[in-house]
Amino acid sequence: MRIPVQLAWFILGLGFFTAALLRQFNDRTPVSPMISSIVGSLLFAGIFFLLLVSAREWRSGAVAGPGMRLGSLTPLLLILLVEKWVSITVYPLFFRQYASSDASAGLLDAQYRTLAGIGLILVCVLVSRFSVPAARKSWRRARPSRWPGAALGSLLVIGGAYLLLALLSRSMGAEFRFAWPKATPLLAWVVGGQLLLAFAEELYYRGLLMSELERLAPRLGVRGAAGRRWLALGFTSGLFGIEHFTLGPPWGASMRQLVFTVALGLLFGILVMLSANLHFSAAIHGWINCLLLGAAPYLVDEAGRPALPPGTYIGLVLILAFVLTFVMRRWHQRKQVVDPYELSRA
Repeated sequence: MRIPVQLAWFILGLGFFTAALLRQFNDRTPVSPMISSIVGSLLFAGIFFLLLVSAREWRSGAVAGPGMRLGSLTPLLLILLVEKWVSITVYPLFFRQYASSDASAGLLDAQYRTLAGIGLILVCVLVSRFSVPAARKSWRRARPSRWPGAALGSLLVIGGAYLLLALLSRSMGAEFRFAWPKATPLLAWVVGGQLLLAFAEELYYRGLLMSELERLAPRLGVRGAAGRRWLALGFTSGLFGIEHFTLGPPWGASMRQLVFTVALGLLFGILVMLSANLHFSAAIHGWINCLLLGAAPYLVDEAGRPALPPGTYIGLVLILAFVLTFVMRRWHQRKQVVDPYELSRA
């Protein structure tokens, strides 16, 4: 079945908007009182319908004609909705059964984030079967051989940012010192859980979703390389931003948080496209989460108060990350240039 391209754009936008709203208002999803909420919700019914459409499109094969095949959209929509269904229904059910009843609220939250990270990685493995091309591209950006470079790069940019801030404060005569979070079991859970969740989110947003959108772009009429990249960046950063901000008063702070998270998603996406390394963006993503939760070192004044807002650290780290990425990208390009004299001798 083929549909007009304009209708395909509408369905794509509706799918992303629905996925974003489910993160904010999942408790309002209609459910059947006669069936378990896991399979008795409207969300599961939507997934089941998409699976039927996908199976029908697969059996009918390619159909000539104007517009776009409806089956081209189903993998992306399934990736969006299956992840929401698992996170909304399976995570809470599993966590309620195995969470410790005497743990503190902070520890329970850190443990839930860890569970969410593990679950999201498993979901990515599951939904990657819906789009083999997107899965292959994501794997190239997340293969283990890229981890050492990402670890070294993240240490350089994060350590470099701390060093620059410390030297700048000294040069201005400020008596700042570093405050380190206290080593506790809670800190280990927070750091480990946030790093795991950050990698899982990069694999999902900047891996599968962004790769699938780049693949779909020509069928939506966006054929230029730059246009395909910006289409993928726009949709994924918008989804990332809406899912990661708190909706409610005070509305000014809520809107600032939305702008911050959308911009952060956009910068992470550009960083992945330039470096082709999901581990690098995940390391910076995880560090930002830890910083905002007080699980990373920061500068304090003589009274022990934070000397700088978190945005200062984040902005400097992102600047250094892009500088390092551009330098490494330039170095690789020069390395691939073949000397004409050596080529003539070959």
